[in-house]
Amino acid sequence: MKTSFYFVLWILIYPILGLFNNDLINNNAFIVACAVVWGLSWLLNQLMPQTLTYERVSQIAPILEDVYTGNVASFRKRLMRESSIELVTAIYFVVTTVVIGIAVFIAGINDWIALIIFGVFTFGTIDRIVKLMKAKSSLKENPTAEQCMDIANETYHLDYESYYEARQAVSYSDMFPPRPRHFKVFQIISIIIAVIAAVLGFYYIISAILIMLNSSSLEAGAYAGMFFLYGSLAIYFGIKDTIAISQNLKTNNNKF
Repeated sequence: MKTSFYFVLWILIYPILGLFNNDLINNNAFIVACAVVWGLSWLLNQLMPQTLTYERVSQIAPILEDVYTGNVASFRKRLMRESSIELVTAIYFVVTTVVIGIAVFIAGINDWIALIIFGVFTFGTIDRIVKLMKAKSSLKENPTAEQCMDIANETYHLDYESYYEARQAVSYSDMFPPRPRHFKVFQIISIIIAVIAAVLGFYYIISAILIMLNSSSLEAGAYAGMFFLYGSLAIYFGIKDTIAISQNLKTNNNKF
């Protein structure tokens, strides 16, 4: 599933949890939200494995095909795009972790679990952007198919050797598993969810602005900052996923 799906899910969970009017749930809303997101992700993998497998292959196969055909320009373009996306994501997590830290240590908001979890996410995104930047630098210094292969194996953690062996006897389209019957419907629904993520992002930004205009307290400022950051990233990934899914939908229609 695309990142925008989890943003929409995350945004919708909190008001739903509020309907229970339970102090235990409300005081641990972040933990409950994480459990719900993880549980639903696991459930979707059980209910629609072929669709999600096909989606993953659709993302992985073009990378390995660029290596196989020696299309360094396409590989570099993708690497630069993903580096930019990961950089934005890393900046978001760093800033959000700082804002949550201010809320916990200065404003007195009891949200230690969120601070710890976002700290772990921040470390992970920083680690990924460092690896992508190193890969981009190595490809710039040595723009060859061999370097692309090393990046595919070491940075993307893909198995190019197995792809190469299988690709020898078949065409590129044959590297894909059978296309699920309702995959196009899945893509259209994914686009709708991505658009919803962008709309909800705008709502969060407007809410943040209203909070800052109507209150000058440090606690309100911390909440407004988190709303603004969350809304900005929801808009970013909503628009990004809409474009990516639309392009993938067009490519698949032309290919198959």
